[in-house]
Amino acid sequence: MTHHNAPNKDLPLEDTGISSISGNARKGLPFKRIILFVPVFIAIMFTGGVMGMYFQPAGLRLFYEMTGLEPGGGSNQKIAVPINTTVTEDDIKALEAGAVVALGKLIPRDGVSTIALPYGAGDARIAELPVSVGDWVETGTVLASLDNRPSLEASVEAAKAEIAVSEASLRQVQLSITASQVENEADLNRSKTNADLAQAELERTKSLFARKVVTQAQLDRAEAEAESALLDVARKVATLQRYSGSADISQADVELAKRKLHSAAIALRTAEVNLEKSVVRAPFDGTVLDLLVQPGERPSSAGLIEFGNTREMTAEMEIYQNQIGRLNIGDAVILRAEALTQELRGTLTEIGLIVGRQNIISVDPAANTDARVVTVVVTLDETSSELAANLTNLEILGYFQPAIDEASK
Repeated sequence: MTHHNAPNKDLPLEDTGISSISGNARKGLPFKRIILFVPVFIAIMFTGGVMGMYFQPAGLRLFYEMTGLEPGGGSNQKIAVPINTTVTEDDIKALEAGAVVALGKLIPRDGVSTIALPYGAGDARIAELPVSVGDWVETGTVLASLDNRPSLEASVEAAKAEIAVSEASLRQVQLSITASQVENEADLNRSKTNADLAQAELERTKSLFARKVVTQAQLDRAEAEAESALLDVARKVATLQRYSGSADISQADVELAKRKLHSAAIALRTAEVNLEKSVVRAPFDGTVLDLLVQPGERPSSAGLIEFGNTREMTAEMEIYQNQIGRLNIGDAVILRAEALTQELRGTLTEIGLIVGRQNIISVDPAANTDARVVTVVVTLDETSSELAANLTNLEILGYFQPAIDEASK
């Protein structure tokens, strides 16, 4: 009897591969899980290393002591310190010794001036800039010329011509008056002579009339001629008085000519003043720090040139309000900055009277940016001024050593 349910070993069997795949999959699962933990392990190790170098816990410091290693021993760069820091061991020692340390900046004496257009220059453009950045100029030196200068020069020439015309008119009036005066003097002399002759004729006629030689009509005519001659003399005298220095009426023409000349002189002065509006001059001796415009441009409200006396440099420092009482005029100050090859020295010459908000901010992101400070001015000595002449607005760190502390040393 044949059993159909029994497996037939003589029949070929097909391998589907299901059992082998599942077996390989089960064997590969632990390895893939390990791979997933590798990035996490690296991140944890990196974070721990950075935190260890920055905070340096007691265990890490003990390890360094035992091995003789030190952080950053294989590099010239400092580890875990702020970028561009200016705090050194000397700074810490200075603070411990009682010095006042403050941030500040280098500025020329009296600060940086922004040179603007002259009043009334209007919409004039820059025609010429005869100076360059870094030039030292004296008071009154032309820093810039404007394109309105040709028209203003023409106005000056026109005013000069008007003065010449007014002067000629005055001379003409004066000569005319002089000639008229001479002529009237001659007429007066002639009238006086005629009056003398008429009076003599009247006396002779009266004598003849008394002897009945001439008639009454002839006497009356002689009297009339004598009286007329006297009136003519009086008229000539009155006319001549018009040319005297005390007669306002006689000098009316001269006065009018003088007023016209004075008006022309005022017009010339006005034209010359307007001509000065076509140039920009240095208000004091100083250095051209920056050019804010170029030829052909119309200057804005920001001005034309930044200007300052860099031969006498100062430092504007901001002192915390709780430290200002430790400073006195005359205190010695040492100034340092990474851009300087050597220290600068100066003397405290001015202490502000107003407590204000801090304007000079340190690069340290943890710095207090809302501190209350008093601004003081440090005047640099001659050598330090030369070193700082080309470093306007450089941020510096100042060390104030009160004079009392120096005297105790």
